Amino acid sequence: MKKKLWMLMGLSLVLVALAACSSDTAEKAGSSGSVYPNKPIQLIVPWDAGGDTDAVNRIAAEELEKVLDTTVVVKNIAGGSGVIGSQEALSAEPDGYTILAVHDSMAMSELTGQAGFGFSDFEPISLITSTYNMIATNPENPWNSMEDLVADAKSKPGEISYAASIGSISELEPALIQTEAGIKFNIVGYDGTAQRMKAIVANDVALGSVSIVAGKDYIEGDRLKFLGYTGEERSKDFPDVPTLKEQGIDVVSAANRGFVAPKGTPEEIIKKLDEALKLVTSSENFITKLESLGTDVNYKNTEDYKVFIKDLETDMEESLRDSELID
Repeated sequence: MKKKLWMLMGLSLVLVALAACSSDTAEKAGSSGSVYPNKPIQLIVPWDAGGDTDAVNRIAAEELEKVLDTTVVVKNIAGGSGVIGSQEALSAEPDGYTILAVHDSMAMSELTGQAGFGFSDFEPISLITSTYNMIATNPENPWNSMEDLVADAKSKPGEISYAASIGSISELEPALIQTEAGIKFNIVGYDGTAQRMKAIVANDVALGSVSIVAGKDYIEGDRLKFLGYTGEERSKDFPDVPTLKEQGIDVVSAANRGFVAPKGTPEEIIKKLDEALKLVTSSENFITKLESLGTDVNYKNTEDYKVFIKDLETDMEESLRDSELID
């Protein structure tokens, strides 16, 4: 009788242990994708509220909420051309409930020494958009095209000023133009887009890269002049402005925006976020809103985004070295 009792007690303990293991496994599976998400997701946007990047990511967040059926809270953490906010995401729990909005400036910041980390320290999720820029100047300046500008710059190397946020994509564009056109600018640093715009409009600085949306009102008010477009083809909004390539400068440059997650975020969660963003970027509502911002939808899945990042970093490093912005 005692032997049977001990056997029953042993069996009970085994069943309890198995149940605990099963519960633990289910909990882990749930946290890594099967029931994800079951609480709000924080999207860190490491730039000021109100800018182009913030606008694009808020639209994406609204659409992502619908697809994932959960709240997506946008948290702006500005500073250091995206470095400060990215640092917070870098140290966040890799559970899928913190994701980071990024663009090319993450690679730029690492290459120029502005940050001690880069894309390789995160898990890429998806690329979602690309925004091409106009090269703008004050109407009082004598140039009416990039061809005029290049001819003038060749006669006075290093004298024509170009506004840029150091360590960001706005510094890369003049670097690319310099390399391809064989000229030299005086690159002047500004903290952000708003400060650069004010400086160009006031003619405190001769040139700068501006988005179509940011520059549209100034163009209509004759306070800015567009010299060239950084896209592969002309902008639908300003079809009279030729691309840089049409003007003999073999440069296509964009702010390519996507999402990454903290290193170690489970593959199942990355996959679920990627699939959700594919639906977001195919939404007519998303496409229409992005067009109103002068931004192109450019979805790339996780694997394609990884290849895109690798190519971006290689091309960017080469251009920065050619322009002597890095050793």
